This record gives sequence, structure tokens and C-alpha cells, in this order.
Amino acid sequence: MHQPDRSTSTKIRMISYDAVISGAGPAGCSAALFLARRGRKVLLLEKERFPRDKVCGDGITSVSSVLLDEMGVMDIVRQRAVQPPVFKGVTIYSPTGAVVNGKFSEQRCSAGVACVIPRKILDDCIAAKVKENPSITFLENTAVNDLVMRGNRVSVVGTSKGEFAGRVVIAADGFYSPIASRLNLKNSLKTHQGFAIRAYFSQVEGLTDSIELHYDKSMLPGYGWIFPAGHGRANIGVGVITRFKDQRGLKRLFERFVSESAMASEMLRNAVIEPGTLRAWPLPLGSFQGRRGVGNVLLAGDAGSFVDPLTGEGIYYALKSGQLAAESAARALNADDATAAAALYEKLWRKAFQFHDFTVGYALQTLLNNEYILESLMQFAARKQTRADLLADVIGHNCKKIELLKLIVPFF
Repeated sequence: MHQPDRSTSTKIRMISYDAVISGAGPAGCSAALFLARRGRKVLLLEKERFPRDKVCGDGITSVSSVLLDEMGVMDIVRQRAVQPPVFKGVTIYSPTGAVVNGKFSEQRCSAGVACVIPRKILDDCIAAKVKENPSITFLENTAVNDLVMRGNRVSVVGTSKGEFAGRVVIAADGFYSPIASRLNLKNSLKTHQGFAIRAYFSQVEGLTDSIELHYDKSMLPGYGWIFPAGHGRANIGVGVITRFKDQRGLKRLFERFVSESAMASEMLRNAVIEPGTLRAWPLPLGSFQGRRGVGNVLLAGDAGSFVDPLTGEGIYYALKSGQLAAESAARALNADDATAAAALYEKLWRKAFQFHDFTVGYALQTLLNNEYILESLMQFAARKQTRADLLADVIGHNCKKIELLKLIVPFF
């Protein structure tokens, strides 16, 4: 994107909005809906047309479903008679084959339900909720291709369908965010990135009401997963952390997981991979370094590197960062100082995520890269149900990651 030299005396005739949001995934739609709830006029731009696929593990944690309920999205899911399979726990396989069957504890769980919803369905339901809102103008097949700067703020967003003025701009346009790149806000640290690959399989045997994580030696501290998607269908994939593992071998790791892993290969012996569903994508892991905005521009979701550094889960962080971006934007607009939005946002997201989610997450990454520590953790958790449940609750975002230290340093 280039930066045209626009004189302040030049008259630009265009529609003006309180907020222009690029990207209509969970982060962008969350920001749009929460801003509209505050009475703000919003323009939401999406480069593709719904329904469209998004590469993901498809797991919705209970805290994510609470936010989706608050946004009114789960009503859309129910109206469409979509019955996503509910998962009540996590089954984890250690490098030597130890099995931990953890269940989500009612005491720690939020009011939401953990389930699996393919992103093609989930994102279309979220977009449908956005389209119902009269305060949101939603333009699909519209790509952002230009930013016009006035001092330290963006005044105009240029797109394939014309120019639009926004008092606040929210970039929720993914890992390759052109807005983040244009403003030098993109997190390019290789130590804060991961990669994942997934495919859908049908006729999968032995699926239960638990999601499965397989910590094979070849992919530590990454893992393979099997997420039940209903009716013998499953989302199956492999994720790695690039500070420990080169992503160029990702497809081979996936092939080895589905064909050579003892449990996975047994479940998939009669399964069929669905054509065209094997796809890889980058994971911009949550980082405590760098800014997530400047002036009146905020980054949400993958554009802002809001992905769990321990599990690679991103839907909750997308929804929550969108909500926090909306709150920051609304407060700045109420104060008639749009350029204060970024500073407000920095305070909110760092308070919400930084230590418990990001700092502890990176520390645990390093520990779990040690096969001996990981195996000891799994063996210790497998011997007592309360320990197995604690491990499941950490993975399911029902309690803070730091509680995992109770299993790594079992002195209690």
C-alpha cells in the first residue's frame, strides 16, 4: 500500500463511519457487534464472500461459547438446526503411550459449552448475525488496498469498492494483514510463530465426547489432534512451534501421524480423507512484545498475534480481542479523541492476556519440549482423576495456565 499526499484542503466526498473494520472473521465481527451495541456506526469489510472456509481446528471452548452467546451467534446456530458435537473433556496421549482422560470440572467451567463447529459454519453464522444489525454496513468481496494518513492516524481506507472514512480503524484481517504490514505493526518474530495442517476425515471409528491430543516424540512440543465433528467425521491435524521445529516438514509429520501413530491409525483404518481439505496455515502466537495499535488503528485476532502460545487455540482470543478493541474504540470516540484508542487498547489487552496467557504459555512451551518432563507430567496426571481434570481444564481455558505448575512441580 502506498501513502498518497492529500492536502487538508482537498474535499473528499465519501461515507464516513465511526469505525471501519477490515476482516469479517470472529475478531472483526466481534468488534463490529460490540461497537454497534454501543450505538456506533460501523463498516465491516471482507475480501471474500460467505460462506467461506477457514483453516482451523474448529474447537470452541466454553469461554468462547459464552462470548458467542453474548453476541447472539449461538441463537443463529440453533436456528439453523446445527447441532455441534459437545466435548466434555480431553484425552491426551504421552510420547510413550500413557493416557490421560481428563474431564472438564463443573466448578471451573463457565456457563458455556465446549463444542466443535467447522469454521465454514461458525463464521457464516457470525456473519449472519452481523448482517441483521442495522448499525453495521457489511461489504463482502471488498479488499483493502490503501490507507490515507493524516499525521499519526488513518483517515481514509481505500478498497476495491471505493474509499471510506473511519474515525477508528480495526484490522482483523488475519496473519497476512496488509494494514499491520503497512504500519509496521506485524509481529514477524520466528520465536512467536507456529504452523498447523489439518484435513477432514469421514468414517472415523472410536470417536467419543472428548477431543484428543497426541504428543508424539516427532512433533514435541507440538501435537497431533483428533476433534470429533459429528456423524463419524473428524477434524484431524498437526501443529508445531517453529522455535523448536521447522514447519517445512509439516506435511510429512501429518502423514506419519495418521498412518503410523498407534491410536490415530487404528481410528483411521477405514476412514476416508475428504478431498481438498488438507490445508496448512501459520499461527501468530500471542506475543508480549510489540504494539497492537497506533493512533486510531487497532489490531485484533490473528492480525494482532492473539493465539494461545501453548495450544494454538485462536477463536477465544479473536472474539475477546475484538471485544476489547470495540471497548477501546468506543471509549476513545466518547472522549472525542480517536487517536487515544491504541493506548487504551494496549492497557486492556495486556491486562487480559499478557501474563497468564502469554508469559506462562512460553515458559510451558520450553518445559514441554523436554520429553522427560512431558512424560512425567502425563504419568503423574494419569494416576489421579483430579490431576487429569486439571490438565483438561487448562487446555480448555477453564483455569489459568499457571495452575499446570501444580502437576509439573508436584509438591502439594
